[in-house]
Amino acid sequence: MEKDTNIELRSDEVKEILGRMPNWIIRSGTALFFIVIFALIIGSWFFRYPDIIHARLVLTTVNPPAELVSRASGKIQNLYVSDNQEVPQGFLLAVIENPAVNEDVLALKDKLIQFKGHLTGSKKIESNLLEQNLRLGEIQTYYNAFLKSYVDYHRFFEMKYYDRKIASYRDQISKYHMYYDRQYQQKKILESELSISKNQFLRDSSLFLRGVISQSEFQNARKKYLDQSYTFHGARSSLASTQISISEVQQQIIDLEIKKENERKVLQNTMIQSYDNLKAQIDIWEQKYLIRTPIAGKVSFNKFWSSNQNVKQGERVFMVLPLDSTKLVARVELGVRGAGKVKVGQRVNIKLDNYPYLEYGMLEGTIQSISKVPEDQKYSLDVNFPNGLVTNYGIKLKFAQQIEGDAEIITEDMRLLERIFNPIKALLKERL
Repeated sequence: MEKDTNIELRSDEVKEILGRMPNWIIRSGTALFFIVIFALIIGSWFFRYPDIIHARLVLTTVNPPAELVSRASGKIQNLYVSDNQEVPQGFLLAVIENPAVNEDVLALKDKLIQFKGHLTGSKKIESNLLEQNLRLGEIQTYYNAFLKSYVDYHRFFEMKYYDRKIASYRDQISKYHMYYDRQYQQKKILESELSISKNQFLRDSSLFLRGVISQSEFQNARKKYLDQSYTFHGARSSLASTQISISEVQQQIIDLEIKKENERKVLQNTMIQSYDNLKAQIDIWEQKYLIRTPIAGKVSFNKFWSSNQNVKQGERVFMVLPLDSTKLVARVELGVRGAGKVKVGQRVNIKLDNYPYLEYGMLEGTIQSISKVPEDQKYSLDVNFPNGLVTNYGIKLKFAQQIEGDAEIITEDMRLLERIFNPIKALLKERL
């Protein structure tokens, strides 16, 4: 029994020793804790890592391909190209079914180009460029209006109404001049007769005063002089009247010429306006039913196409790949959030959808340009490829137009400590 008690007493002593923490351990542990915290703070100051901004991109060339869509629903009436065929700029690829005869519309367009030089002149249009038997579909109304204005303008010169009337007035003036000349000669004769009559009257007056002739003879001489004077002044009045008539006819000619020019200008302006309307409608028709390539390149079919195959409005029909497609570029659409961190020259990691990055790796690019103004809340970025299409795995990828992918834009580095305290700083400023 005594033995058991001793054992228990020793057991309590052991417990007391084990339960008491030595002071040096406490001091060492506290120091170690603060050293670790201090090391973390120092490390977070020196440790930097960048932000990554994600965006979508499309891989293309500096000269991008032209995507050609149908602007009308209907059948492909004519197909003038085959897949992978090289075509020059402006080449007609296909025609969508429409009420017009395509050859008639295109021939009319060429004729209108030749006709344009005749529009601004002031002379008769000598042209057989226009035809009436054309099937133009929805353009027909505008063509008829232009044809009517052209016929009216052409008829204006053919009828020569003003020219004939002016010629008649000029002939009248010519006759007036002849009549004036005869009147002038008569006036000269009457003037001579008046002079003779006047001299005779003066002699008779002298003789009458001396009593040589009778009063009746004197009165006869005086009457003859007055009659001759009246006739002479009547001739002068006739000359003046003829001059007035000539001036009036000349004024009528001027008025007719002004009226002729005004009417010509009205007809010409009507023709020019109807010409412009017709030209605009042909352009609209071309945009709607003709599919032309805006660039030279190689045609790529979106799917198998043939004549009489239906297409829908807005459906992509062809893609024309430019012949000069050596320089690659990625077009990135970046949202406005965080866009201020993005700068020219920053690195971009590119993961293409066609090539899983875990298997093929990533492409490396550099931001070449950033749009100044966002459109639809997105900035446009151009990213070039210093290493081409060689990934970080050393694999060269095959280029294809319009490949999409993800862009990881590597922004400037920031200290870990700043990332920890920036939210706290922002929260404190909001509360203040």
